[in-house]
Amino acid sequence: MDAKRAAQLADSTDMVPVDASVEIRVPATELWEVFSRPQAWPEWNKCFVAVKNERLELDDQLMWVFGPIEPYYPYVMPAIAKVIELEPGHKVTWEVSALPGFYAHHTYSVEAIDDQRCRFRSWEKAFGWSFRAGKAFWLAHFQFVNQRSLEGAQWLEREYERYGNLLSLTRSTSLTSRLRQTLLTTQAVAAPVWFYDAYVRQSAVTLADGVQAVIGGGGNSLVIEDGGEALLVDSKFPPGSDVLARWVRKYVRSPITKLVNTHYHYDHAQGNELYPEATIIAHQRVPQLMITQEGEYWSRHFRGMPVEAVPDEGATIKVGSTDVVLRYLGVAHTHGDLVVYIPQHDVLVTGDLFFHTYYPFFDLSRAGASVHGLIDAIETLAEDYPSARVVPGHGPVANAEDLRRYADYLRYLTDQMLSCIAQGASEDDAVRTLNLKPWKKSVLPSLHDGRVSWATAETNLRCVYRLLAAQPKATRDPSTRTSNGSGDRSTHATVERRP
Repeated sequence: MDAKRAAQLADSTDMVPVDASVEIRVPATELWEVFSRPQAWPEWNKCFVAVKNERLELDDQLMWVFGPIEPYYPYVMPAIAKVIELEPGHKVTWEVSALPGFYAHHTYSVEAIDDQRCRFRSWEKAFGWSFRAGKAFWLAHFQFVNQRSLEGAQWLEREYERYGNLLSLTRSTSLTSRLRQTLLTTQAVAAPVWFYDAYVRQSAVTLADGVQAVIGGGGNSLVIEDGGEALLVDSKFPPGSDVLARWVRKYVRSPITKLVNTHYHYDHAQGNELYPEATIIAHQRVPQLMITQEGEYWSRHFRGMPVEAVPDEGATIKVGSTDVVLRYLGVAHTHGDLVVYIPQHDVLVTGDLFFHTYYPFFDLSRAGASVHGLIDAIETLAEDYPSARVVPGHGPVANAEDLRRYADYLRYLTDQMLSCIAQGASEDDAVRTLNLKPWKKSVLPSLHDGRVSWATAETNLRCVYRLLAAQPKATRDPSTRTSNGSGDRSTHATVERRP
């Protein structure tokens, strides 16, 4: 056991331990006999899909594969841990330390109540910078493991009541089970490779002399370098923000003096602090949205918040001799979206107004999306920048035709949902009725609102239904609406400096 880190874990306030127990009518000796055979865990504890170890042994390395938090999430997750405490018949604790910046203990215990009953308990706690960066995911994962473990113990209780013993779960693993273990272990090795390649890996694309997009690893980023200074658009979030910062140090010769956040969302802005010399610029509503929507983070990282505010009228700033146009097109993805345009090179950065090849994420908070405003904004960009190279918030570099196709998708989604609502269909009815597969979009993971979620066809349908159903009936038809607030399209207003 790593005694130093174990002591730090005990003192850490990174999380409240996930701790729960259940009383079951199974003798403690019977339950422990099953629990002490890890290869049988997937038979009763559905958080596991495969385990390598046959028995629990002190100082052994446990190796297993977790299933996904939700059955429709396309991943499995391999894990390795060291058994640091073992009291046969009563308790086991393992430590997880293989991930950089992540340390955790997980304890399972069996406590006899009488000859026929026992209490089964699961306790887990973690700390470290990597844990904090992905805290929303890890808390959801720990809750998933805890819940499935207790549900598994209750399933064992039913099996014991039915058969009077749990012998079927203590016999040698069958050939079919071993084949399944092999298949799932192979899948577990492939899954992280797929996930890394699809969502984590970052790639740089040169768009013009001194202009490079960095795709992936969070929201897409852009670097403009001219006249001995550089501007960064969107700083990603840990750990992708750290990867981006290393890339900047290696490949950008000039210091980052300006940093533009296209909107307040974590995956575009939580790397801001890595550029302490940069002036951080965003739409005038963004600082308040950061506090009201993601206040737990920004109250501890206030030095990364924007200090210069762009008004609704937009603004133009300079990087060396290069003009950089900042536009606000009204409430769309959020209540404070900026697009960035470089006239000299005909390059457009949309932030999350545009998800290319992926299902989009819809912010359902009070700071979030207007479906009609989003369509208007995308159509405006396609019309105003017909030959631009377009850097979306997520996905590969695109063009105006891709913007139009995305607007078509949003309009189809909106029109179909409006029709369902007008006919009195429930949200579930609408989801069952509509098919978005012909649009051939890919799923996209997210950690919004303190939980792990995926942008999928179903979540797109549900989100748009809720956004439209929440509107007064008279405003659901775009032809009856007033301006979405984009106002004057001038891009020469003064950027306001915040104290």
